[in-house]
Formats: sequence, structure tokens, C-alpha cells
Amino acid sequence: MSLSKDLAISGSVKFFDSIWNRKRLISVISITALLIAISPLSSFAQTEKAEKEVAETTDIWLNTVTSGSQKVVNEVVALYAEDGVLWGTVSEQVRDTPAEIRDYFEYFAKLPDLSVSSYKGCVRMYDENLAINTGYYTFTYSKNGQTREVPARYSFVYQKDGNNQWEIIEHHSSALPQAPEALQTVGAEQDSCENGLLVER
Repeated sequence: MSLSKDLAISGSVKFFDSIWNRKRLISVISITALLIAISPLSSFAQTEKAEKEVAETTDIWLNTVTSGSQKVVNEVVALYAEDGVLWGTVSEQVRDTPAEIRDYFEYFAKLPDLSVSSYKGCVRMYDENLAINTGYYTFTYSKNGQTREVPARYSFVYQKDGNNQWEIIEHHSSALPQAPEALQTVGAEQDSCENGLLVER
């Protein structure tokens, strides 16, 4: 084989090798770009799923505490972590043991005709295992034949337990105070639940 043919064949091999390497490089870049594009969507979907789970867990608390069931106290206390903390709507003291939380719901969950007439909150994720739901709810109950209404604000802090279930690790609830006239009212947009899931009923 002549030198010119050898050079021609060698040049052709290098040319096709170059094309092949470029195709491989383009494929790698394309796959990498696709993974980068998909990752935020996947993360968003996971966050959205977790927000809905936390919202459902709050619904379970609302439905349980107002159920009037004979086992209502056990059922509500089971929604709190062993080291959970409760500052209840009608309690002057913070309660940080299961026994103290149980004592609170022996009273509160057994109020006659207890119900939640309205509820609006905002669920925000702080990592995959920690979430906070803050907002307003209004309780009603019967006393001396009359319906009493207690508008309140709340904060539920949730954490996943060893079984991958959301549990309450801290819960603050207090009756809405009468704001002083000198305190300026914030705009409605402050209640819009930025970077979270708006929940209401």
C-alpha cells in the first residue's frame, strides 16, 4: 500500500473518530442538561407532596379533636410526639409531657358540641422532615345552652417520626386578642401564603 493511501486511510479514521467523539460529547451534555432540568421539578413535586401530607395531618387533628369520640383523648394525644410541646388555647401553662397534654385534652376535647367553624393556614416546608403550619381557626362549643365562639391563631410544627409519619412536636394556640387602635392593620396580601401551601375550609 502506498504512503498516500496510508495517509488517506489514517485521515479518514481520525475524521470518523472525531465525529464519534463529538456525538458522545453532545450526548453527555444533553443528558446532563436534562438531569439538571428535571431535578428542580422532582424537588418541587416532593415538596408539594410533603405539603399536602402536612395539610392532611392538620385535618386529621381538627377532625379528631372535634369528633366527640369516646376515645378522643387517646386519639388526639397519639398525634403528638413523645417529647411534643403544647401551649393550648385555654391553658395558662405550656405542657411538655404526654401526661400534661392528655390532661389538657381531657378538658378541651370534651367541650360540648366542640367544632371548628373556620380554618385557614399556610404550610411551609423547612426540609424534607420538618414543616410548619400557621394560621387561624375558630372553635365553637355549647355552654349553658348557648353557642360560644373562640377565634384563635395557631402554629403546628411537624416532624417525621421513625415510621416516616408526620407528628406534632410543637403546637401553640391562643385566642385572638383585641388589637389596640394604634396598631396598624397589615394588608390582605400578608395572608397570601408565599412559598407555601394555602389551606382552608
